[in-house]
Amino acid sequence: MYRTSRSLSRSEYEKANRLAKKDFLANISKGKEGYLPCLEDIIHNVEIIKEEKLGLIDIPIERIKGTYYHSRSLSFSANFYPLMKIDSEFASKWINLYEAHISEGIRDPVTAYEYMNWFYIVEGNKRVSVLKYSDAFSISGEVTRLIPKWDENNPEIRIYYEFLDFYKKTKINIIWFNKEGKFKELYDLIKDYEKKSEFIENKYDELVNSVYLLFRKLYREIAKDTISLTEEEAFLEYLKKFGLENIPVIEREMREQVNELLEELEERLGKPSEPLFKLPQIFAGKTLKVAFLYNTSIEESAWTYSHELGRRYVQKRLGSEIITKYFENISDLKTYERILDKLEEEKFDLIFSTSFDFLQNQKTKEFQNVRFMYFSGYRTTKNINTYFGRMYEPRFLSGMIAGAMTSNNKIGYVASYGIPEVIMGINAFALGAKAVNPKSEVFVGWTNTWRNIEYERDTAEYLINEIGVDVLTHHQDSPEVCKVGEEYGVYTIGYHINMKDYAPTTHLTSVVWNWGVYYENIIKDVLRGSNFSLFRLFSGSEKIENFWGGLKSGVVCLSPISEIVPSTTKNLVDTVKADIMGNRFHPFRGGIFDKEGNMKVSECEDIEDEELMKMDWFVDNVYYS
Repeated sequence: MYRTSRSLSRSEYEKANRLAKKDFLANISKGKEGYLPCLEDIIHNVEIIKEEKLGLIDIPIERIKGTYYHSRSLSFSANFYPLMKIDSEFASKWINLYEAHISEGIRDPVTAYEYMNWFYIVEGNKRVSVLKYSDAFSISGEVTRLIPKWDENNPEIRIYYEFLDFYKKTKINIIWFNKEGKFKELYDLIKDYEKKSEFIENKYDELVNSVYLLFRKLYREIAKDTISLTEEEAFLEYLKKFGLENIPVIEREMREQVNELLEELEERLGKPSEPLFKLPQIFAGKTLKVAFLYNTSIEESAWTYSHELGRRYVQKRLGSEIITKYFENISDLKTYERILDKLEEEKFDLIFSTSFDFLQNQKTKEFQNVRFMYFSGYRTTKNINTYFGRMYEPRFLSGMIAGAMTSNNKIGYVASYGIPEVIMGINAFALGAKAVNPKSEVFVGWTNTWRNIEYERDTAEYLINEIGVDVLTHHQDSPEVCKVGEEYGVYTIGYHINMKDYAPTTHLTSVVWNWGVYYENIIKDVLRGSNFSLFRLFSGSEKIENFWGGLKSGVVCLSPISEIVPSTTKNLVDTVKADIMGNRFHPFRGGIFDKEGNMKVSECEDIEDEELMKMDWFVDNVYYS
């Protein structure tokens, strides 16, 4: 009898453990539960009207969603892989089961509940974990079905009751639809199926094994997520197109049919467009004149200082290719417009205005020499484009740190104005906190100013003394909030630049702008004549494009995380950061609900940039006055 060596089995556990940690981090970074779902939590407030004994049945591994007991869920990630350390008793038992599976197979049935056609293991969790890891198809189990009370207003309940009728007729549990009427449609298509083997009692078992599973294998292989239909809905389309009588059992022949079906589906559903075009080299060989407009002082504002560092960086990097000039303390509209006229007269090509204070009142005119203008803001016209960064990405990461470090689940956020830029930062931060600590709450105090040290201090002290927050962050131009946190012994997270010097004992990290990287990328694109900002001016496109750099571009980042923060939290943040940079998930991935309980981002969907720039709602763990 073949038996794996202990060292090989240990290495398999270590691999499974790494995959578990990766899955755990990926889920919590999306605002989802990282541990295995547990049924006792799910049905806590559900009225179960009937328990039905299904007996010993084959449970598809893919339909096993979790465990029954909360205490057992903490040993596994959401994909049922093991989270416990290699030197634990849990790991030793898992390894023994893995060796048993390799040598002779796991034969003992599990005990499980079925709820909404998902299975939750009562006894046998490690067996399921080993089989999930080994990519097994099914496991036998003694199953009890929990049937919830009928609710006409709940579409999930209505679909489940359709499934119950379908299951009663077919005993098929591997197929699931998310739309009403589909189970009846499938049954009508397969009810006349005639089984080919006399050794199979249930004809639908044969249909599943010889037809559906082969189709599913080919669909997953060929479609590769390029078709918006689920595999179950695609199977319906397959049956409608070819009919039961024309379905082969030979893989090569079915592959040809699946390819034909996919071509038809692609044509019907449409293909994504690729709006690509080339732009003229209008700035090739020319020295570009670039101006930077600051509404506050370089020395007094962390925001302005971060931009000035960017200007110095890009001037040093690009040298004679550009000429830069800056203006600071632009405190009124009249001064602002006078500077614009001066820049037009001096034939500057590009203006970066680092505030939109004047944008709301500016009467935009056609500049003859200033080709285009950039503002950090949220409004565009034909010669104004917005430039900003995906600050919500490091905001999410800093929220994770805050959620892990709070001891009373109350986190404070001193904010300037209730505009989309600020709101998306608050929401991302709150989602990050919630991802690692579902009980965390973010309390927002408004100053209605970008920089007023007195207001910032008063608001921070209010959040500490009246609300009782034990972590503070902010969206303000000064480091005053961090100073207050240091005085009161409250953890702090800075903004704009690394603010550790202002809170040496309480600073956890800062969300930081690297404007030099941004300006270099934009200006290089302009010099090449290929910048997105030229779409409207030189390509005839009616669309105003916004350029948002994120963690991947280096435009935004976290400053070094304090030694105060446990290494487990740091590792978690590093993993989530890597996933963001690798485009494996989005901090605003649904489902996300607002304060009123409305779903603002659908399950597994990512919010569009256009929606972010119009954001006027708060996620459900944000509180403000």
